[in-house]
Amino acid sequence: MTEPPLNPPENREFAAEVFFETFNVPGLYIAVQAVLALCASWTSPQVTERTLTGTVIDSGDGVTHVIPVSDGYVIGGSIKSMDLAGRTVTQFIQNLLLEREEDVPAAQRQDVAKQIKEKWCYVCPDIVKEFGRYDLKPQEWMKVYEGVNDISKKPFRCDVGYERFLGPEVFFNPEIFSNDEPLSLPIQVDQCVQSTPVDCRRGLYKNIVLSGGSTMFKDFSKRLQRDVRKFVDNRQEKSIALGGDAAKNVQVVPIDVRVISHGMHICSMVWRKYAFFYC
Repeated sequence: MTEPPLNPPENREFAAEVFFETFNVPGLYIAVQAVLALCASWTSPQVTERTLTGTVIDSGDGVTHVIPVSDGYVIGGSIKSMDLAGRTVTQFIQNLLLEREEDVPAAQRQDVAKQIKEKWCYVCPDIVKEFGRYDLKPQEWMKVYEGVNDISKKPFRCDVGYERFLGPEVFFNPEIFSNDEPLSLPIQVDQCVQSTPVDCRRGLYKNIVLSGGSTMFKDFSKRLQRDVRKFVDNRQEKSIALGGDAAKNVQVVPIDVRVISHGMHICSMVWRKYAFFYC
């Protein structure tokens, strides 16, 4: 069986009790989902060597976890959890449509927002430039959602514009949606790795694996890799500056930051089961 991160030991004990005493299984092994996600990433062409050291970003509908794994063992004290996930993106898109007073039936607003998220949303490299692109050529970037009212059976239409890139932007700028989650996903990833032992950090930065349906937005991996690399490069530059002339004469090996995306994040549970039997 698999278990999520931060799963209480009581749940594991109860599952073992049910399987041994009710189903009379001869043996039981409970694997951590993050480790199996690392194994599943081996199918990606980006992976040059198979390793069980990496940082797994598991983002589903309700919660996002950042889980560091070293040699197949989860570093539990460094796990980061945030409430920003797919449900947050859907709610934000729904609020944007409501503010624009789009002609969407009240009972179908959440479903329409979810379909817009899954069909048209993507991650942009620069939100300011993206606004200008839409203002310059709206006919090229704007979309039209067409649906049917479930009650009156009449068709309705609504325009889809800035929602396409503003929805996933909550992962990188959560303050545009709420002040309750001030830290963005790249900051959480960087803090997660920095809280681990020093000898593990290069491997954790080098192998950041995406898992879960909410990481499937177009260019999600590129944006995350760019933002995390900025934190790492700035930290190295400050360390060299603080070291003075002695540090400038030392050859510093840059830290490789790489985000692995195998394109099947939405089937993460299937991939984990495949990885479990593969191992």
